[in-house]
Amino acid sequence: MQFYRPRSFFTLLLTGFLFVVLPLLTALFSSVQIMDSLLKQGALAVYTSVDRTNSVRRIADLLRDQERKARLYNVLGERALLDAVNQLHGDLSDAFAHLFLTAGNNDLEQLLLKIQAGENYIVAVLNDLSGGPVQRKKELSLALDRYQDVDALTNKLIRLSNRLISDEVSLLRQKVSEGKKTLTWQTSGLIGFSFLFLVLFTTLILRPIRQMDRGIENLGNGDFTTPVRVSGPRDLEALGERLDWLRQRLAELDREKIKMIAHISHELKTPLSSIKEGAGLLRDEVVGPMNASQKDVVAILDKNSNKLQKLIENILDFNMSQAKKEPLQMQELRFDEIVSTVVEDHKNSMLARRITLYIKLAPIQIRGDVEQLKTVVDNLVSNAVKFTPDEGAIRVLLKREGNQAILLVEDTGVGIDREDRSRIFSPFFQGKEAKKAIVKGSGLGLAIAKEYVQNHGGTIRLLSSGSGARFSVVLPIHV
Repeated sequence: MQFYRPRSFFTLLLTGFLFVVLPLLTALFSSVQIMDSLLKQGALAVYTSVDRTNSVRRIADLLRDQERKARLYNVLGERALLDAVNQLHGDLSDAFAHLFLTAGNNDLEQLLLKIQAGENYIVAVLNDLSGGPVQRKKELSLALDRYQDVDALTNKLIRLSNRLISDEVSLLRQKVSEGKKTLTWQTSGLIGFSFLFLVLFTTLILRPIRQMDRGIENLGNGDFTTPVRVSGPRDLEALGERLDWLRQRLAELDREKIKMIAHISHELKTPLSSIKEGAGLLRDEVVGPMNASQKDVVAILDKNSNKLQKLIENILDFNMSQAKKEPLQMQELRFDEIVSTVVEDHKNSMLARRITLYIKLAPIQIRGDVEQLKTVVDNLVSNAVKFTPDEGAIRVLLKREGNQAILLVEDTGVGIDREDRSRIFSPFFQGKEAKKAIVKGSGLGLAIAKEYVQNHGGTIRLLSSGSGARFSVVLPIHV
């Protein structure tokens, strides 16, 4: 995301936190709103239902009380009973008016009108004092019979009120179900957005850290050619620039080291050549005959000068492999013949120490650099000879597996200490057993072998074994 470049890593963290938390807070707020709305609707429905039920029951109670007093008045004719009927009529009028306000249903209102009309007619007849006694008695009897119709309508009103309560409960349940679905979808969507923001900002946060980690790992592995590029917050980009500056400085120091090693090695070869020439003249008795003791001294001088030459050549080989200036001379070759030639060069050393050789080579043709592959095999076999005790054994196996050539070199020496296994291919590293050896090396043999094997796209590994050391070289076979 090049369009978003925060000033600092902290700003990126804070922004990511806000973007991740905001949908969750929105989901929480939406949940509260939906729950509050449902609670209000539920409370209103309960209040309306209770108020309607109470009003209907009060009307029914008032009508029953009024009917009882009206019938007593018809029998006894007492004025107080008529006044009580009129008082109940006033209470019923108030109850009807209150229920009209909270009815909210057309059928309920129609029933109320019918009940009120019937009750008004009865009260009007009771208060009409005109006419003779016989006629009045007849009118009162007919009016009181209207209470049966009013009672039937009142029962219908009660049933309708109960049905309305049931409908309101069903409606409330439906709204709760709809609210639950809405809440579920909103919450799921907002949590999804929160997760997307989490993934996005996690990527934005981890990307520069991984880039720095990769750059530091490359520096630790000696790769000074790959630039360190960090994209992200400006402070981390600045840190990446400092790492790249460090890479350039290390690359410069590495170049200076290679130049210095090359210079020292070449400087050492000049006096070494003079020493070898002098030893050769003495050995050939050009300057005069020598006795036995003098010949032994000359032999020691000649042997160690050859050893020193080998060490210098190893340093130069390693220096060239590190500099990567020497092009590979790739050609089709028989790898088994190279292995056989190298092993043959070491047979005299094996015979002198009564070392048994087990060799089995499958005919394999590969493409590679002859000299580099000879160096790889020579370093492995010479190490095996060096660390194998007298009357020990060395096993050399070359086989093909698929499109790979696998070379195994195994000895019966003391092996490699567990603590040294991770560093055995490091330049100039000599394990504990190598330091105890009579013939000490430069610590570059395996490092050079690793470089040359990697130049061919292969791998070299130290395998686990019961005793001794066991190395494998895997090279690709280009069909």
